[in-house]
Amino acid sequence: MSALLKVQVMSKHDLPDMVFVVGAPRSGSRLLLDFLTVPKNVGWIPQKLADNPEKLSLAVRANKLNWPLLGEFYLERRSYWKSVPEPAVGEAFWEHYLHSFTPADHEPFVPAATQVDASEADRVVEAVKQICHVQRRNRFVAEYSGFPRIDYMRAIFPEAKFIQVIRDPRSVAYQMVKRADGANLKVWEAREQWKTLMPEALKKRMDDLPQSPLNFCGILVRWFHELYKEEMAKLPEGDALEVAYSDLLSRPEKVLTKVMSFVNLPQNTRFKYYVKFHDIQQSNQRTNRSLNADEADQLEQAVAALDD
Repeated sequence: MSALLKVQVMSKHDLPDMVFVVGAPRSGSRLLLDFLTVPKNVGWIPQKLADNPEKLSLAVRANKLNWPLLGEFYLERRSYWKSVPEPAVGEAFWEHYLHSFTPADHEPFVPAATQVDASEADRVVEAVKQICHVQRRNRFVAEYSGFPRIDYMRAIFPEAKFIQVIRDPRSVAYQMVKRADGANLKVWEAREQWKTLMPEALKKRMDDLPQSPLNFCGILVRWFHELYKEEMAKLPEGDALEVAYSDLLSRPEKVLTKVMSFVNLPQNTRFKYYVKFHDIQQSNQRTNRSLNADEADQLEQAVAALDD
């Protein structure tokens, strides 16, 4: 049976093959998500649906990219035309269905598999099935950042695969401070609460380094990376993949070949339409150019890997 036929006969009772694109904030998971929502048989959450998670019929908006003749035209302009659906990033959809995914007021908290509510898990599984039924897709890809939540999500989707996008932690910390437009201040203000959850080595690092949002974000990113390392290591070999953000920028074809093999899909010819209109090289900004020598040295210490 062909892949196309599988999509056409897929029942709303079938659970699609699940893939999550994850990483620390500002790691570039959005870029990989954009690529993975290009194939015609991959389902995803349009931003309009993320804004209105109860209205699952809004998932049909994604089908606009598959219209004959016009599909590639819309795909090229997805980031430019508001009428064209884009894949939702962030946690809004999952937070709606899973109250323990992110706690109220975004207080410091590490979600664990034991905190998954069975009735909520059933509800979100049915929502994903309905999305793929409406979109007539047999695969599903979604993104979130921050804590890994891999154990947590595998408790709900036991067969899910995870792709972690890894970016230089110095760049991640710098972008968190630079691009948050003030939203990051809540994290900075709650630094003592975050500190209570961190391992002793990172608590000491916070005490030793000068107090600044940049240094704190560097330590926070290092913590995220350590948590991802632990949870990714628990996955079966065929269910975990790491992708370097720098490689995705400099060698997208090679990286996408590896990614598509991981998710059991052929290399997609539609990628060329997306790349044509999106100069992804411009996303690679040099962090150290914006820091003085002391700031750069302190950030280097903040993000340094922990000793095993």
